[in-house]
Amino acid sequence: MNVLFVYPEHYLNIGIPGGITALSANLKRHGHRTALVDTTFMKTDPEFDSRTFDSRALHQKVHGGLGEKEADRSGVSPMMRTSYTIEDLVKDDPVVSYEEEFQKAIDSFNPDLIAISTMTSTFDFCLDLLRVARYDCKVIVGGIHPTIAVGDCLAQKEIDMAAIGESDETFVELCDLMEAGKDYANVRGIVFKLADGTIKHNPPALRVDNDELPCPDWGLFDRRHLYRPFEGQVYQGSFYAQSRGCPMKCTYCVDPTVAESTGGSAGYFRQQKVSVTISHLTHLKEEFGVSWVKFADDSFLLPRVDRLEELGDGLKRLGIKFGCSVMPNTITEEKVKLAREMGCVAMSVGVESGNEGIRRQVRRNYRDDQLVERLKIVQEYGIRLSTFNIIGFPGETRDNVFETIRLNRRIGTSACNVYILFPYPGTPIQIEQQIPIRGADGRILPVSMAKELRLSKMSPDELEGLQHTFNYYLHLPEELWPIVELAERHDERGMALRRILHQYVVSYLSKTAIATTSLESVLAARGYLDGLKDQVRVPAILCEVFSLPLSDAHVGIVTDALRAYGRAAGAPASDVAPVPLEAESGADGPDGIDRKVIPLQLAR
Repeated sequence: MNVLFVYPEHYLNIGIPGGITALSANLKRHGHRTALVDTTFMKTDPEFDSRTFDSRALHQKVHGGLGEKEADRSGVSPMMRTSYTIEDLVKDDPVVSYEEEFQKAIDSFNPDLIAISTMTSTFDFCLDLLRVARYDCKVIVGGIHPTIAVGDCLAQKEIDMAAIGESDETFVELCDLMEAGKDYANVRGIVFKLADGTIKHNPPALRVDNDELPCPDWGLFDRRHLYRPFEGQVYQGSFYAQSRGCPMKCTYCVDPTVAESTGGSAGYFRQQKVSVTISHLTHLKEEFGVSWVKFADDSFLLPRVDRLEELGDGLKRLGIKFGCSVMPNTITEEKVKLAREMGCVAMSVGVESGNEGIRRQVRRNYRDDQLVERLKIVQEYGIRLSTFNIIGFPGETRDNVFETIRLNRRIGTSACNVYILFPYPGTPIQIEQQIPIRGADGRILPVSMAKELRLSKMSPDELEGLQHTFNYYLHLPEELWPIVELAERHDERGMALRRILHQYVVSYLSKTAIATTSLESVLAARGYLDGLKDQVRVPAILCEVFSLPLSDAHVGIVTDALRAYGRAAGAPASDVAPVPLEAESGADGPDGIDRKVIPLQLAR
């Protein structure tokens, strides 16, 4: 039987998903044939230019709304050049259309079943493809959206059946029965739309034994998904999950609902035998040259020490570097040390909020001092730390957001992933707040609508502005925060301010010398001062702010902030030879900037 999988993702958002690869491997093991439509490498924009690449516009087509810029969402960090980039790998690709590529796959593969793996944000995009395509087969949808919103899925005339939860075994059973021409409407874990339009709900499928899973079928996907740059080097690899389920019950996550709808919380979290994990990773290394893996488990450090030691023995033999996610309450020095020794180079941890009351409300019951102490351990072992943070919780204030910023500063976080809360269907917050799945236009509410839900006590513009500037507040000293606040605005000046702040923070994080200048000289050259006062030296990059259209009040805010920063940083007024920039004919340019290069500290 021919099964055509559809994986909807926006351009160059690389990474091989675990669900499709597990299903494909299992189907092939039982004699079925599989093919894939993957939109990740479909270049649909004839004007695409990697030099001005902005993923938000591409995100809008597939995910139904504008996403965030990577720097807004995932932190600010210096760009470490690699020998080649993902853009280099696609530069010669032709421009195509999603619809034509989908139709070509249907015509060439002649599927007996189209199987769509979808999140809530990509479901409407898949429907749009189906509505213009010509095909003569059934359509099944699987993934998180049908699991938590099966009624929404089967209300669409294009969808014939929906898989609920894990369908590794039942999907094979379905295909076997369909190929044999037998009745398949009683397969567990699958909800069917019958010929008369009625919906037939079957009992949930039994939980999958992780030890029986085949090695994921990475060969189904374009090998460019394996591109993994890290700290200036290019590795080969993607995601691997050695467990399923999550023992936590966070109210912003779908896991509590998924657990209850697929058999209850007991037994929802399961781990794979270490021997199976190592066997699979060994095959992936031999077949695909894997040198990097991102473990997709919800908490890598949750297992007992003896299991981690066994896993470490296998990973050290393979010589694979990896990143992982961990829960704060699982972090101990012994476990972190083991992870580092077995190849861990990056960990991400969910801080979520810097307010203990908000964390308790969403069932993340950690004290601030526990978070600081445990996350310091990660950094002490040389593992790169990033945190996940959510803003816009119900009732949250601006002051609460700054509690989150300050907590990350105490931790010493190098990069913060920052998201505006969007309660996906099936999450306890979505259920409690009664947020609809679809808007008045009949389309699924896009993630870009998160700020408009008004769950917090902040306006949509304030919430979005804090997301844009969160990482600047993280890295810059408080003396400069008045300038960061001006950068929260959603006009051209606000965007220009963020570009200047971004350039400065990246320069600092790159540990390069930063050109400084006399603040008073800059002000005098621009007509803001009649005479010179004390010669405070400040970063020349930040003085570019004065080139923007500023009101007198804003000039005062910027001047006071820079003067306070210059004095706090203790930059000397002289004794450093001036170094001209490329655009300057000498040390003194027409903008009044006398550029001198000195090391400056970003005070915390």
